Amino acid sequence: MVTFYTAGKVWHNEKFQALRADGFPVKARWIDLDNDSEFVANQKDQLWALCYEDVRDSDFVLLYCEDENEEQRGALVEIGMAFGFDKPVYAVGSCRTIKPNNISDVAFTHYKNWTWLDTDDLVEGAKMAMSIEALKNIASLVAEKEKEIA
Repeated sequence: MVTFYTAGKVWHNEKFQALRADGFPVKARWIDLDNDSEFVANQKDQLWALCYEDVRDSDFVLLYCEDENEEQRGALVEIGMAFGFDKPVYAVGSCRTIKPNNISDVAFTHYKNWTWLDTDDLVEGAKMAMSIEALKNIASLVAEKEKEIA
């Protein structure tokens, strides 16, 4: 089964939990952690190890930006992890961190594994990303069959 990691601001964690509750294959343990917990406050190295493992073990990363003023920081690291694992990143919405400005063209958004989704809606974006990944899997299976036949 295809799974995905959700990247975004911590205050969106309930939206990511709702995605999972609606049957989406979200693989991101951080969304269940209490931001005020001892673990999150004092064991950031272990928190990042969880995030690393979940990005590694997911098929893609779904980045969610809801407000143009949001500044993504941890999500940038998670995007880098995804690129390091040669995994796709799908962007839902936009914010100042991933939007070009007078000092940056946000070069990482031009990388081959980056896809802007034409929606600001998280659920619609998740559906779009899942559909793209399903089509990639079908194309891969067809290519394998063609090699077997040849």
